[in-house]
Amino acid sequence: MRDKKLDIYRGLIMMYVVGVIHTLFWFPVSNHVLKSLFLFEMAVVFFITGASYSLSSKKSYIKYLISRVPRVIVPYLIFGLFVIFIQYIAYILGTSITDSPINIFVYDTLHPLKKPGIFIPFITWHLWFMPVYLLLVPFIPPMFKLFESLKGIFKFIPLLFIAILVFYFENTTLNIDFKSVIFYAFWIYTGFFYTKFKDVNISVVKNIAISLILFIALVLIVKGDRYVLNMSTNKFPPNFAFLVFTMTAFSFLYMFRKVILKFGDLPYIRNIVDIYSAYGFTLYLYQPFTYLLLQPIYLYLFNLTGYNFVLRCALTLINIVAVILINIIFAKTFGRFENFKLKFNSSNINIKNNMDMKKAS
Repeated sequence: MRDKKLDIYRGLIMMYVVGVIHTLFWFPVSNHVLKSLFLFEMAVVFFITGASYSLSSKKSYIKYLISRVPRVIVPYLIFGLFVIFIQYIAYILGTSITDSPINIFVYDTLHPLKKPGIFIPFITWHLWFMPVYLLLVPFIPPMFKLFESLKGIFKFIPLLFIAILVFYFENTTLNIDFKSVIFYAFWIYTGFFYTKFKDVNISVVKNIAISLILFIALVLIVKGDRYVLNMSTNKFPPNFAFLVFTMTAFSFLYMFRKVILKFGDLPYIRNIVDIYSAYGFTLYLYQPFTYLLLQPIYLYLFNLTGYNFVLRCALTLINIVAVILINIIFAKTFGRFENFKLKFNSSNINIKNNMDMKKAS
């Protein structure tokens, strides 16, 4: 079941990740700790993952797992082959993009749970997402069954349990990927509430009160000795302070949800939103190449601005727009590998282009 609002949210958050977050953190915009307050994006991404699953037609567990192959694994393998091709071209030109032996480089590049050793900036910086997402995928259906089986206020108990786990494991030696899996499971489960609360109108007064309570709790938490204000530090690996921060950010986003939807539905903007909604994973994978293209231009102009705050803000905004628009090229080139699905019937499995199915619906 398609949900227009969720499609807009999905497109906007992918534009935010690709354009805003990585301009702020991949290019030398500012070292101020306050820019880390923009780092709520992945909580929203995983919330939408949970919301999308809650709206989807349910299939058997095996069919669900198989359906993730063309949606995630195939696009990633194509991306890996593209990176290997770049290394091949570099080799022909007498250089290299890696220090690893070629066999290890190829294996690590095509393995979705590994990160290849590449010394060119950006190309692998965003791939931390892959193992976290893939480790979470098998748990989404049973999590939703648990959600459906619980009634009333008891539906919130798993969220409390996950929050306790986040707090308990944050100072342990548990692998960072597993800490992230626990953290983002909170937001996937929260996404299951989307169908129940998407049309509920919480009064502005109540929304402001909730937001302020969460904000005050966050301030009190980071004022102690256990956490720091910098959300970049709290995000990798995600800790309890980062959980409270993302809850606070989500509360403010909910307050402005109608404004956000109106912006995403504006003429011209909606066209871009639809592309990022349909090809979000492809655009996420290939964004490093857009940044590599724009980097020399940005650095040249950045040095010209000196320390002029207004000029640097203007340059940052221009770069955000440029990244979002130029990156669409990769949707046109590689998006076809993301938008097909395995269609099950009683006798066989067919591969069908997802865009054709959208046109038919």
